[in-house]
Amino acid sequence: MSIEWGKSTNKGTAMLKLAHQFHSEAILKDEYVGWFFDESIVSSLQENPLNVDSAKDDAERFQQIAYWYTILREKHGDEAIEDAIASGCKQLILLGAGYDTRFFRLPCVRENSIVTFEVDLPQTIDDKKRYLIERLGNIPPGLSHIPLDFNQDNLSSIFQYGFDKTIPTAYIWQGVSYYLPKESVSNFLDFIKAQMAPGSVFVFDCCSPLMTFKNDLVPGIASSIDKLSEIGEPYLFGMYSNEMEAWLREKSLSDIQILQQDDLEAKFLHKRTLPNNMWYVVTAKLPRS
Repeated sequence: MSIEWGKSTNKGTAMLKLAHQFHSEAILKDEYVGWFFDESIVSSLQENPLNVDSAKDDAERFQQIAYWYTILREKHGDEAIEDAIASGCKQLILLGAGYDTRFFRLPCVRENSIVTFEVDLPQTIDDKKRYLIERLGNIPPGLSHIPLDFNQDNLSSIFQYGFDKTIPTAYIWQGVSYYLPKESVSNFLDFIKAQMAPGSVFVFDCCSPLMTFKNDLVPGIASSIDKLSEIGEPYLFGMYSNEMEAWLREKSLSDIQILQQDDLEAKFLHKRTLPNNMWYVVTAKLPRS
């Protein structure tokens, strides 16, 4: 398979989810992601679906793995949000939201009137709001967009938009940690831990250090690193999952669960073909007192 990622990983990730809608056995239904693309792109992907079952070289194999990881990570995040809301979370914050559509497509968010905050870089927030206003005429009540740079801005600015740290919240941080230096990741984890009310859930993903340099253990990593450098979004941080678990415990996070790519594949596709040395997802909870 081969797909043009565009000039940002935010839009590239959304395009993978859009392409998945035309897969013959799609496991993630998203009728809203097409809002953020020109009709010509949607039509092209519909008429010429990606062949996600084959790869002619290592570069395509990397894209194939990234495609399935993106879809499986999204499914896992959806399930985590559904479980969190069922257990009493009243608020959802999507940190590094990109072109996320969960506010619209997850019934549990709408049916329970879950106040939702989407946080991302100012340029991404402005672009997303433009698409939503073109489509809907306005930003729906209950959905707030927060422009914020995790590297530079004061994270406490989320409170200016009405975020309430006193109520149980589902914190979702997807596709961000590996673009930040370790110090920024550490500061962010400390900040989230300090905000979590009892009953809150924190879900994020990270990658192995093998994703941050060219090597022979990850297929296609050299071409991926070159592409990310070209668009100005290189991977800066990676940590092995056992080290991550120990690090989180040092930060007093508990109920930690870590799932590798192949664990997600087994969970949702009932097979194991993906490598387990690339990306993984982490869930941590703050039990009710």
